[in-house]
Amino acid sequence: MRIERGIHTFSLTAPCSYNTIQELCEDHAHHMSKKLSHGLKKVIFLNEYKHRGVEILLTQSLTHRSWIRLIINPSSLCSGRYEPLALFQAEHADLKQIHKRLKEIIKELDLPMKLKDFKLNRVDLTRNLYCKSSEEVKVRLDIFRKSEKLPHYKEKNPRCKSGERDEAVDQPLYANKKNQHSWTTCAKNCEFSVYDKGYELKKQHGITILSSILRLELRISRQRLQKLAGKGNWEDQLRQLSKDQDKIMDKFLHRLHQDFPQVVHKEEALKWIEESGFQKRTKDKMRELVKKMSSCGSFTAARQKMGLNKKSFIQLLKKFEKIKISPITLPQKAEIKILLTGYQSGV
Repeated sequence: MRIERGIHTFSLTAPCSYNTIQELCEDHAHHMSKKLSHGLKKVIFLNEYKHRGVEILLTQSLTHRSWIRLIINPSSLCSGRYEPLALFQAEHADLKQIHKRLKEIIKELDLPMKLKDFKLNRVDLTRNLYCKSSEEVKVRLDIFRKSEKLPHYKEKNPRCKSGERDEAVDQPLYANKKNQHSWTTCAKNCEFSVYDKGYELKKQHGITILSSILRLELRISRQRLQKLAGKGNWEDQLRQLSKDQDKIMDKFLHRLHQDFPQVVHKEEALKWIEESGFQKRTKDKMRELVKKMSSCGSFTAARQKMGLNKKSFIQLLKKFEKIKISPITLPQKAEIKILLTGYQSGV
């Protein structure tokens, strides 16, 4: 499987005076696409530079500090046109180009702050998985829906969006029961989303692509960024995150139990278990888990139905790692073979 890796979107923030935001709104009123009011606070979106890869979010408040946020699609900013599939590698020459073009935008907007005053607020570490068909995209999505429910994480509902959520250049469709094209789980400083990129481009941008792509996005923000990339300037942080992106993504996939070498049909999984060298009691537990994963919505639900504590469950999963298959199985009608080794190997 062909897999592309890189940074899709990142955002920079800086404090900004109430009056400066007011002047920006007056000077660029015809570029204003959205305005939300929440009491004494307003959130305004300026789309003047969207075609070049930058959206601008203004948070104006009478009682708290006001902010300006630059939401950047670095691949689009480098090329000067919208790049829906390209992913960015934070290397020296490319970062230098990003730095130059952002300085030009800040100058055009006549902002009082300098680029060095901005802090890295969010980074989207991304993988594009090129599938053989739209059926494979759907099957892979269904596999992700059965992920472990992580502590402090909740599945995201599009009707519960915050008014201050980043309106990035290329936002995915958030999943609910009526949306079978994406799945998202989120915590305070981290959000993970898997979605059908072709469907998202068609639905939101009117763009049709020939490839069947499942996109994985790990969106990291605030304090979590500093833990992973240190407290340096935003360019150094981007370099570090780009360097460590595989390690960060693989670790998160492991927490979801989505890093098994392959997924097979139930009959094949049961055969592999029977032919393994494990003791009868272990084989019985493995078979039970396979059957529970067919009827339960997640690893967490299956573990609870089996009455296993976390430690015992992890030990059971390690048995599946040894025979190189996932306890999740393919639907009967699926005529495809799902290999997951590409997540780690980079193929």
